[in-house]
Amino acid sequence: MKISSNQYYEVLTKQLAKQQESIGELQTQLATGKKTAVPSSDIESSLEGLSIKSVLQRQSAYETNLSYVKDRLTIEESVVTSFQDYVYRLKDLAITASSGTFSDEDIGFMKAEAEGVLEELISLSNSRDSQNSYLFSGTATNVQPFQKQADGSIAYKGNSAELNIQVDSGYEVQINSSGINLVGQVERITGGNPKNLDIFAITKDFIAALGTNTKADISRSIDEFDELGNQVGGQIANLGIRQNLLEERLEIIEEKKTVYEQLLSNIEDTDYSEAITSLSSDMLALEAAQNTFAKVTQMSLFNFLR
Repeated sequence: MKISSNQYYEVLTKQLAKQQESIGELQTQLATGKKTAVPSSDIESSLEGLSIKSVLQRQSAYETNLSYVKDRLTIEESVVTSFQDYVYRLKDLAITASSGTFSDEDIGFMKAEAEGVLEELISLSNSRDSQNSYLFSGTATNVQPFQKQADGSIAYKGNSAELNIQVDSGYEVQINSSGINLVGQVERITGGNPKNLDIFAITKDFIAALGTNTKADISRSIDEFDELGNQVGGQIANLGIRQNLLEERLEIIEEKKTVYEQLLSNIEDTDYSEAITSLSSDMLALEAAQNTFAKVTQMSLFNFLR
C-alpha cells in the first residue's frame, strides 16, 4: 500500500489543527479560570453544574430566611425581657405599697409610676420587627395586636395561629409568639367565681387599688405579678431554645454550601497546575509536529537524486 504526499499532508494538517485547538482551550482555561468557555463544549458537566447551582441558590434562600428569623427572635427576646422586667417592677411596687410604711403622697407616686409602666407594657406588646410586622399578632402581622377600647380595657385583635417559615427542605420553624401568651393569664377567684385576667387587667386593678390605698387588693397583686413574671420567663426560655436551633440550622447550611461549592469548583474551575503541565506538553508536541510538517512539505524526488 502506497501513501502519497497528499495523504501525509492531510494527516499532519489535521494533527496540527487538533493540537492548536487543544492549546487554545488550555489557554482559555488559564485566562478565564474555567474548564469550559461555553456550556456546549461539555454538556454533561454543564448540566451537573447547573444542578449544583440550583441547590446553592436554595441554600442561600434558606440562609436568608434563617437570618430574618434570627433577627426577629433577637428583637422579640429583647422585648419579652423588658416586658418581664416591667412586670417584676410592678411586683416590687406592690410589695412596697403593701408594707403600710408609706404616706398617701408616696402611694400616689407609686400609682403614677404604675400608670407609666402600664403604657410601656402596651407599647412593648405592639412591637414590630425589622420588616415593620407586628411581633405578637399571630399570622395577622399587619394588625395592631393590643388596642385600647372605649371603656379603657385592652383588647387583643391578633390571633393565636403559628407563623412558620421554611429554612431547609422539609424543615420549618415558628417565627412568632402569640400575644395571648405574652400578656399571660392568671386565675382570680372573687366571690367564689373564677376569672382569668391578663397583665393589663391586673395592672389596671393594681392602679385602682393604689388610688384607694386598699391594702388587701394591693397585696393580692403581689402574687399575681409574680405568676405573670414567671409565665413571661417561660417564653424567654422558649425563645432561647428556638435561637439555639436556628444557630444549628445556620451551621448546617454553611456546611452544605461549602460542600456544594467545592463540588461546583471541581466541575467548573481550572486546575492550574494540570492545565499548565498539559499546555507545556501540547506546545512541545505542536512544535515537533510543525517541524515534521515543514520537512514533509519540502520533500521531493530531487532530494533523493544524486
